[in-house]
Amino acid sequence: MKTTLLSTAIVATAIISLSSCKKDKSTPPNYAKADDFMASHAIKTQSFTGNATAGFTITGEKGAKVTFAPNAFVDGNGAVISGTVTVTLKEVLSKKDVLFSGVMTESNGQLLESGGELLVKAQKDGADIRLNPALGNDGAKVEIPKVMNNKDMGLFVQDKRQNPQGGGTGGSQQPASPYTWNPAPYYPFGNGPNSYTFSLPSFTWVNCDRFYSDPNPKTTITALPAFQDNNQVSDLQVMLVFKNITTVITLPFDYTVQQFQSYQNSLPIGLQANLIIIGKDSDGFIQFGTQPVTISANMHIDAPIHKATQAEVDAFLATI
Repeated sequence: MKTTLLSTAIVATAIISLSSCKKDKSTPPNYAKADDFMASHAIKTQSFTGNATAGFTITGEKGAKVTFAPNAFVDGNGAVISGTVTVTLKEVLSKKDVLFSGVMTESNGQLLESGGELLVKAQKDGADIRLNPALGNDGAKVEIPKVMNNKDMGLFVQDKRQNPQGGGTGGSQQPASPYTWNPAPYYPFGNGPNSYTFSLPSFTWVNCDRFYSDPNPKTTITALPAFQDNNQVSDLQVMLVFKNITTVITLPFDYTVQQFQSYQNSLPIGLQANLIIIGKDSDGFIQFGTQPVTISANMHIDAPIHKATQAEVDAFLATI
């Protein structure tokens, strides 16, 4: 009996030792470096060349198409440009793209639904050039495929915010960007079965948008980070990615209430979204957290944020 008990004890000890060894040799979590992560998800700048005299068409990787008429470009002095020019294009055609573009879907605090955003720039021999004003609305024609939204939209252009220091909250709220979207109904715009078509007004961000309409009462919400493992986090951003509309917004930080806060009375009660909080910790790793929310009157959210792996963040991004 003693021999049997001793043998059993030896076997148990061996199993525990083997188990401990396996745990010691387990692969550590692949935590994501914040700078590398943001760089890998930045909106790609695509580059094209074409003959300015003859005119040409570019087509982006996601399907956006821009057709430049002959003699569509002028230099800083207004002289028509000939020869080869370089055109760059950024396409924002998903909510994930909006999240990493830094160009959110709101107009001076009002929610927008997006059908796609893009940025076109042009240069000749390294110098910025512009569209030829003598061609009016015929200098550059744009087609954006309806892959993000199929509702009727209108053209919006990036412009300076009406109240750059107040953001609609009386002066205490610093907006995430001094720029916002303003409607540009004076430019021709078409809602086709498969694409949006319009005249490019200038080399700036443009967006196929519509103001979001919801009959429910509007409210203001606030949020604060709930640090799980490191409270030395910089570049904090709090965002809402809405579930049933193509809308992504940030909650700017309000210095009076010392909280992240939506624009005043801008969010319809009952609207569903994923709240995202993201930042960079003192070791350079990405801090991340997300949770589903349903907007309620004057709600406050304590948003957990922790050091996250690349796989965790990518798994969430695949769902939006």
